[in-house]
Amino acid sequence: MHKYKLYIVLMICTVLLSACSSPVFSFRAPSEASEKKLDLIDKSHLPKGFFPVDLNVVAIGDSLTEGVGDSSKKGGYVPYVVKFLSQQRSVDNVRVSNLGKRGNRTDQLLARLDQEEIGAKVSRGDVIFVTIGGNDIMKVVKNFFYNISVEAFDKEQAKYEFRLNRVLNKIRSLNPNAHIYLIGFYNPFFHSLNSVQEINTVVSQWNQASERIANRHKGVTYVKVEDIFSNPKEDKLLGKDQFHPNKKGYQLMADRINFYVKQDPPDNLPTHEENDEATAK
Repeated sequence: MHKYKLYIVLMICTVLLSACSSPVFSFRAPSEASEKKLDLIDKSHLPKGFFPVDLNVVAIGDSLTEGVGDSSKKGGYVPYVVKFLSQQRSVDNVRVSNLGKRGNRTDQLLARLDQEEIGAKVSRGDVIFVTIGGNDIMKVVKNFFYNISVEAFDKEQAKYEFRLNRVLNKIRSLNPNAHIYLIGFYNPFFHSLNSVQEINTVVSQWNQASERIANRHKGVTYVKVEDIFSNPKEDKLLGKDQFHPNKKGYQLMADRINFYVKQDPPDNLPTHEENDEATAK
């Protein structure tokens, strides 16, 4: 019996010694494949549009931004532009601040930009749309209604250019990065006073001045809308007051603005080509 127990103990020791000298389980060094790391792309090198962005849209200016004359009461051209932006693949959400105010001239817009609340909203904008200038012309019409002359408009135009340049400088000082779209204005008397060619000439000259000033500023695009309302085939684009655009007029304005946005997009809104490239990657 004792021999049997001794035999068992010897067998167990033999097995243990064998396990120590020739392990059943061995751990190998990690292979090269397991050591490979993912090559992560630096975020700064990603193509525009790779990650959808949130856009903060600010629309500021006169009654064209407020949407006076729009029977839908939704804000003139602004909702159409916001809808267009929100449909871009590179855009996630669009927030909008409509700061349009009926009757605003360049001097009044300058004063509003000095207001803390207005300045704060402008400073947060990714894209800024501006309508201004029409009421500056109307001031000349009202002041010289019975003795109106081209000279009166020329004299006021120089002052308008100076103030418009200050408006753009002020917006840029509040917001160094946003893309600004300066929207031109139209001759509201084109159909009612179509025989007065001088007014057409004045409106064209002032719009040309607006475009020149916009071109002097980096990140500012001028949007021409004058021809939309002077198109003889489109004779029902004004509201009941025969001065402001109606719903259709605002929609055509928005279509033109969207065209310029596609042609000259903000830095954080890639073109369709860049969108497709980002999607492919």
